[in-house]
Amino acid sequence: MKLFKQEEKRNTDLTGDTKVCVPIMGKNKRELLSQARDVVKMKPDIVEWRVDYLDISNKAEGDYYIHLIAKKIRNILKDIPLIYTFRTKEEGGEKSITWDLYKKYIVSAICHGDADFYDVEMYRNKDRIYELFDDLKEVDEWITSEYKIIGSNHYFDKTPSVEEMKNILLETKELGANICKLAVMPKNKADVEKLIEVSRETKKELNVPIITMSMGELGAVTRVCTKETGSCITFASGNNASAPGQIKIDIIRKLMTYNRGCTLSGNIALIGFMGTGKTTISMTLAEITGFEEVDVDAYIVKKEGMAISEIFEKNGEEYFRKIETNAIREICENKSQIISCGGGAVLKDENVSVLKENGVIALLTATPETIFDRVKDHTHRPVLNNDMSLEHIKKLMEEREPRYQSVSDMKINVDGNDRVMTCYVLLSQLEKKGIVKVQNG
Repeated sequence: MKLFKQEEKRNTDLTGDTKVCVPIMGKNKRELLSQARDVVKMKPDIVEWRVDYLDISNKAEGDYYIHLIAKKIRNILKDIPLIYTFRTKEEGGEKSITWDLYKKYIVSAICHGDADFYDVEMYRNKDRIYELFDDLKEVDEWITSEYKIIGSNHYFDKTPSVEEMKNILLETKELGANICKLAVMPKNKADVEKLIEVSRETKKELNVPIITMSMGELGAVTRVCTKETGSCITFASGNNASAPGQIKIDIIRKLMTYNRGCTLSGNIALIGFMGTGKTTISMTLAEITGFEEVDVDAYIVKKEGMAISEIFEKNGEEYFRKIETNAIREICENKSQIISCGGGAVLKDENVSVLKENGVIALLTATPETIFDRVKDHTHRPVLNNDMSLEHIKKLMEEREPRYQSVSDMKINVDGNDRVMTCYVLLSQLEKKGIVKVQNG
């Protein structure tokens, strides 16, 4: 067999800062080479070729056709390492193929030196995965280029328990992977926190590189917070995304600089009408930057020992606004915090003065339609519970909007942005003002 000799010396060292990988997903040679040229301009650390997108249905020797295209892709990428990934439909990919054909494609690609890393779906095939490694042992002595196996596991419908996720990663290493990968779908914030916890703890035990992520919009923050997860690679989107929750490469790189270390002068107070995402954004900001996050309403609930709706019902709004002011004063005794304020907090001059004396006020804005869609099923909004309608929301927003606009130092519209993108826009504005500074950046 004539083996393809690797001409470029590629750096496949995964130590140090997390490497950013961008996918190419063309259906034919023309699309793939065009995407490869575009991706090179983005200067990723690694490129992933999603081979399952390639139309090979009419190719009798599909593995050799893959090899011919791989050579051309490698010529374009030059010294950028390449991941070969054939993602099966069962794990979120484009095609269902037999295990024997899947194995044949991978072994052939490795023999030809088509890539530097090879993604192997481990956990669902664990009863037969030894066959692949036995085949590789037989051909290893003839292979002229070094390669590494990424053992991947995907759960698009759930986040397994902490113990299950740990066992999956540990077993992936035991089955023979050089790099252990786990991607899960969260249903709530607790699922995202579980993934981060598992990543942090398991990395210490494995002593091999890991790639972990929580998928979708809810889990997108894990693609940025690699300082916490310890992921050696994070996947970003170039012209297209290959998985739910992928972030554009330029945005993910900038957010990762904040995650690696930044400082905050004073506090950041988030204000805005209910439903604009103040709590969600403040928590995501805290995860990205490491700054402490404080929710004023949660602070009051803990101190009073009852829900906000109960305080309104038992003592009235005037009493609530009084303890809200006291809470803001107490919170602002500390610095370098992200403070999530209740919707009515800045209606009082005293609260605005305290917040401005100790930092900046950032206003989150949204259309009444966006707000209504977010809060229509809520039962914990005291100001709305008597009239949960779009018309009532519009009326309240018209009353409050001039005040919000007049007291804010900066404004971020959240209508078209997910939580990570909103944080990116906000942090960019704060950095321009010199309020947030990237360390060594």
